[in-house]
Amino acid sequence: MKPFTQIAIPHEDVAKGRLTMDVFAADLWQVANGKAPIDYQDPDLFFQKTFLTEGLKHILNVAESRLKGKTGDSVIQLQTPFGGGKTHTLIALYHKAKEWNAKVVVLDGTALNPTDKKLWEEFEKQLTGKVELTRGDIAPGKEALLKLLSENSPSLILMDEVLEYITKASGIKVGDSNLAAQTFAFIQELTGAVSSIGNALLILTLPSSTLEHYDENAERMFQQLQKITGRVEKIYTPVKDEEIASVIKKRLFSDVDEKEAKKVVDEFIEYAKRENLLSGDEALEYRERFLKSYPFKPEVIDILYHRWGSFPTFQRTRGVLRILSLVVHDLLEKNIPFIRLGDFNLDNQELRRELIKHIGQEWDSIIAQDITSKDSGARKVDEMLGSSYQSYKLGTTVSTTIFMSSFSGKGEGGISVKEIKLATVLPSFSSTVIDTVINYLKEKLLYLSDEGLSLIH
Repeated sequence: MKPFTQIAIPHEDVAKGRLTMDVFAADLWQVANGKAPIDYQDPDLFFQKTFLTEGLKHILNVAESRLKGKTGDSVIQLQTPFGGGKTHTLIALYHKAKEWNAKVVVLDGTALNPTDKKLWEEFEKQLTGKVELTRGDIAPGKEALLKLLSENSPSLILMDEVLEYITKASGIKVGDSNLAAQTFAFIQELTGAVSSIGNALLILTLPSSTLEHYDENAERMFQQLQKITGRVEKIYTPVKDEEIASVIKKRLFSDVDEKEAKKVVDEFIEYAKRENLLSGDEALEYRERFLKSYPFKPEVIDILYHRWGSFPTFQRTRGVLRILSLVVHDLLEKNIPFIRLGDFNLDNQELRRELIKHIGQEWDSIIAQDITSKDSGARKVDEMLGSSYQSYKLGTTVSTTIFMSSFSGKGEGGISVKEIKLATVLPSFSSTVIDTVINYLKEKLLYLSDEGLSLIH
């Protein structure tokens, strides 16, 4: 089998280890103000590293149709889990709208301070370069907005994290009202005005998890916002679960030789069938998943995206990208045909920090005692297997696989012996050795639980 580095070529920033979390933290406001990392600021580079999901293609088609005065929804809401691609989609819309010669207004609730920036004033300023019709603490009314839009269309209004702005605005008095109430009025007037103009489009993001709603007051405001926008909006989801592997591959690798990847995948599938790890139907499904995820084994993305991604602190897409970029960079000199969960180097402090911040600092010492220290149980098992297996470091590989499979924000965890075998084996040795490894680990690991084979929480 060819090493994955000869088949899947990482982008330069991945190969050189330059990817910090902020590179993955898409920021629409920075793009609009010309201050974003080049990956987001440059449209060509942005789309070169962006996998166009069915949802994203659909949203772009709807937006283009609307902005060109044809058919299409006037108000669209993007609602996904934390880190699920909302802002990335808004940046794609921003670049495409410029390409379509539309004016773009960006109202970012995290960047704008309600004490000195009213959404309606910012709206007019970005459309016209001045603030005349909308000046003041009171929402300007639908007629003023209609005049602005009719004179400055086609226009795309991107409203990101508006709930955060309204939450901040609720503490600012405006006569007998407050700025949050005026902002609600403005959004209601804006949705009506946009609906009346054939080539104007409003796209806004709302959090889909109550964990993002800050407090009970914010929860009430979220419901009110839903009521206002719900009269005219359509809700779109940019990324489906089955597309996440393609999103990851596109962002991390500049080129994947699919013909060579297929050879590796097919050789593994034939081996797994001979070893009775996959039956006929299972093999067909696993093969399709592996072809999509290569050079990662399918369970690598499944475990990270679904189990680790269910932690409320885990920013799903960007969190998975950050971790896998570290893993790829760490493995560039290794002669391995694909990347397994067990290939995650828990000795890498950067990778370790990315993981334990979601499960608690106490796991730092547990990982050391059982997996990474020189006298850890996993290292002892590496040595116990004899010279023909020592290069595979199967004690470390299997225990790392168990560790990665032990956690979930929903409390689920654990992995079966058959799943461990499928996740850790290579065609160069018999899968039966994994049974021996697991038995040795049960003797040597301090924190291994027999229940579904997981590390003790």
